[in-house]
Formats: sequence, structure tokens, C-alpha cells
Amino acid sequence: MKRNILLFTAFMVIYPLLGQMLPLDGVFNSARIDSHLGAPSGTDPIAAGKPKFLGCAYGPAQAFQFAEYWNQITTENAGKWGSVEAVQDVMDWAALDDAYNLAKDNGFIFKLHVLVWGNQQPAWIEDLTPSEQLVQIKEWFQALASRYPEIDVIEVVNEPLHDPPNSPGSGGGNYIEALGGTGTTGYDWVIQAFTLAREYFPGVQLMLNEYGILNDTPTANEYKLLIELLKDEGLIDQVGVQAHYFTTSNATVWQINHILDILAETDLPIFITEMDIQGPTDQVQLEEFQRVFPEFWKHPAVRGITLWGFRPGLWVADANLIRPDGTERPALIWLRNFVTNFVLTTMELGNSEDIRVFPNPAAEGFFIDGVDVVERVALVNMQGQLIQVEKPASVYFSLSQNVGPGLYVALIFTSQEIFVKKVVVEGKQ
Repeated sequence: MKRNILLFTAFMVIYPLLGQMLPLDGVFNSARIDSHLGAPSGTDPIAAGKPKFLGCAYGPAQAFQFAEYWNQITTENAGKWGSVEAVQDVMDWAALDDAYNLAKDNGFIFKLHVLVWGNQQPAWIEDLTPSEQLVQIKEWFQALASRYPEIDVIEVVNEPLHDPPNSPGSGGGNYIEALGGTGTTGYDWVIQAFTLAREYFPGVQLMLNEYGILNDTPTANEYKLLIELLKDEGLIDQVGVQAHYFTTSNATVWQINHILDILAETDLPIFITEMDIQGPTDQVQLEEFQRVFPEFWKHPAVRGITLWGFRPGLWVADANLIRPDGTERPALIWLRNFVTNFVLTTMELGNSEDIRVFPNPAAEGFFIDGVDVVERVALVNMQGQLIQVEKPASVYFSLSQNVGPGLYVALIFTSQEIFVKKVVVEGKQ
């Protein structure tokens, strides 16, 4: 009985950490989880039943067979203010309705992209005074909240570091002062946007999203500071990291993991957004998917991945995963096989003969026996908090100074599996 209780407790801790997005709030509810395991009929999405979702941007060009591949929906252009309200007080909801209804009909996570941004905003708002703009911003939030009561996730602000709404012309918004401008923090406008979002969308997961992070450590650190500002106010639930090819192709695998580890220090779940990999040839695209995608899928702080389209009609050339004739490119075939075959292997806690952690109890660190190559070890406390992540040079995991005595779960990542082991930490000598 004691072992069963421990096993159940470990799963309650591990599933949210590994990316069990359903339910989003991390509270165990089997009915809600079952409702998100894929399309109700026909071919299941690639990541159906997996602990992380594999989603895609949704738009007219991406609609055909969408639910046969992906189990999370992010609106492509339909949820942008300039698309909905190009003419003041005239709302065009048709495209956004399509995306929302597809998600709800299939039990997929629905993410709205985006409330506040410095691009594709309505031109008419630029000529209003800041006080008038604020009224319109609130009306925009209220209209969305009223029409779509079951939004799961909202990107509150997109690209705050690179594309704030402070420019006139070309859909730049020019309404940053209506939200408080830079202010004392440098990002008062972001804080105000999230404050309003929390007011109008209570219970919805709020996300910040940005590009140019995975290949730029100083920018990643600046992004982390902004996240911490929002976290201190209790305003943010998720961290979005765009993974466009122009960023990932300029990043090493080590750098990607290092930056994900930096962001994981916020103790907030990370979501890879807007992932696309260009491939002028099938082989180029395949090799880049094989290099980058596993790092996202295996990272313990990453809870889900959203591709930025999969059919011809993408905003960048050569990134489609399906050819114009409807056949799948090799990268898509590989992606399905990888996600399908990557499994979470749960070893019996305590006495498995296959993998051994010793010494256990441990004080300074522990060895891992039974695995030739350990790619990563994550240590989690029984409240589900990620305490330490390392890529050990060998099969020895050295405990950091902030790991106090107590019961933990070690997630041991290999190339194709994740093993789960109980670890008791004693006081250091």
C-alpha cells in the first residue's frame, strides 16, 4: 500500500512536469485529460495520448486534415486585432469561430494569438488619444471574452522585446502609452496588458511570447527578467518561445538547452511556439528536424510544441511538411515516428533491477547504473517543482547546494526513454 501511494504521488508530480498540459492548471482530473487525447474518430493526431501536445497554427491553408495530425490549435491570423476589427466597431469573427469550434469539437487545447502586439493592429486606433485607445483595448478584450468563454490559453503580449505596439503605420498600433508606456520598470505597458487580461479572462492561462531567444543568451536573460516582473505580480502562467528556422538554425543544441534551462528557472512551463523548419530539399529539412525537435520534446520544462503551419501557404517558403500534391515530406514521417516511439518508461520506484540509483539516500550526489548514456537528469520535489536540471558528464549526478533533505523524483533521460526513480536526499556533511 505504501509503495502504491508513493507511485501515485510520483505520477501526480511527474506528469505536470513532463508536459501533461491537460488539465492546464496541473490539477488531476481524469475526465478532462481523457477529453484531450485526440480526435473522437478517424486517424488520431500524432501526439494523441502523449504527455506533451504537438499543435499547429490554424488558418484556411492549414485546415484540411488538421485534426488528423495535431492536438492543439493556435490561431494564425484570425485572432489578431487587425483581422477581427479592421473597421472600428465592425467585428469579423468568421475565421476565429472556425478555429475555436474545431478545437472545442475535438477536445484540443485552444490558444488565442494575440491580444497586444506591434504588428497587424487596426489602423484606425493609431489616431486616437491614449485615453481613447485604452477604452478600445478594453472593448477588444471584452468582446473576445464574451464570444469565446472557453479559451484555454491567451498570448497576452507577443514580441515585447522586438515588436512593441509603439509605431505608427503598417499596423504598428502606436498605443503603448495607453497601457502606461515603459514606465519605471521599462515594461509597464506589458504589466498593464497582463493586468487587464487577468481581469477580463479569469481562469485562462496567460502567456508571454517572443522570438530571437534560443540563439541569444543576453536576450534570453532580458526575457527572463520581464517574465519575473510578471510572475512577481501573479500575472503570467506560461512562457512562449518562438522557434522559427531563422532562430534555431543559428543555435547549437547546447545553446538551445542552456537557454531553456535559463527560462526553466522561472518555475513556469515553457511552450515552443511558431516552430517551422525550412528545407529547400527534403534532406536539409529532415536533418534539421532531427537535430532540433528532440531537444524540445525531451526537455522537462517544455510542455508542448506548436508548429507554424504544415501545408503550402505558410508565411515562409519551403517550411511545409506536406507537398502540394498531398504527400508527406520525410521530416513529417520522421516526426510521427519519433513522437510515437518516444516513451515515458516508469520503473517501479525503489527496487527496479534494470536501473539503480546509488547511494540512495544520497548526500552529495548519486550514480546511475543500468544506462550507458544519460542525456539529462531532472530532479523534482514532491510539490512538482523543478529543482535541478543537469546534463551530466558521466552517469554521476551532483546535487546542487539548493537541494535540501527530503524525498525527490529523478527523471533520467536517455535518447528514447525517460526513467523515473525515487531519490532520498540526506543532509550534506
